[in-house]
Amino acid sequence: MSTSAFLERVVPTYRRIFPSSDPRQPDVRLPLRTELFLAAHNDETGRAHIGLRALCLGLAGAILLELWLTGRVLIGYAYRVRENDYISDPGRILILDSGLYGDPLTDAAITLLNRTGGQIYVSDFLRQFATLDLYDRVKGDMLATGVLRRDTSRRRRIFRRDGYLPVKKAYPVRIRTWLHDLASSRHPGDSRDLGKIQTFALAGLVAALGLTRNLFHPDPSWLHGRLMDGITSLYDSTIRDVHAAVNPANRRYVR
Repeated sequence: MSTSAFLERVVPTYRRIFPSSDPRQPDVRLPLRTELFLAAHNDETGRAHIGLRALCLGLAGAILLELWLTGRVLIGYAYRVRENDYISDPGRILILDSGLYGDPLTDAAITLLNRTGGQIYVSDFLRQFATLDLYDRVKGDMLATGVLRRDTSRRRRIFRRDGYLPVKKAYPVRIRTWLHDLASSRHPGDSRDLGKIQTFALAGLVAALGLTRNLFHPDPSWLHGRLMDGITSLYDSTIRDVHAAVNPANRRYVR
């Protein structure tokens, strides 16, 4: 198989994901890191469902998957210059596009990858990128792009508490609906649909972080199992590689 044919087969078919200001537009997605952030927080209080160390690891995985979704990296392969071909190398990150595009979070990730000279694996990237300030950086980006708003409340008129809530309640509802629909599909892993690829990526992160119990489903165990069935049956191992690195057993990687 030629190099161009190989890349056409393994790299997702769309290049950019833009936020949508209208939740009714199903084909325009929020960035994966934003969807994970919303899935990991209570809609009414803004409180995180899991610890911030674990969530930072998931957010780092989401940003890495964004680079893959936009065709800027390949995961699970190494390139042999002399033979001009690609070989399987589980967990290996291969840079396809080292340019910067003005998004501070994905640009920071690609800058880190560039410094390694292309010799890095998913678990090593997460260990270096998933610092605790990543949570505040993602939250700040969501405030700047109008996805989150600051909500201030007072307890007994004395104690002030700042929370951060989604600007549109339809955002987290839509995210949960996509995951429910994915689990209910007869063949959840049988798809190359543009939006569904990102839903698979989100499902992998949600399952790895144990967030399925917070998706308002009557049977969280069934939901978790169905999402895992879909992830393991995917034609591409990328989401599985990132899922494995974000898994609770590897949370020690977070600094």
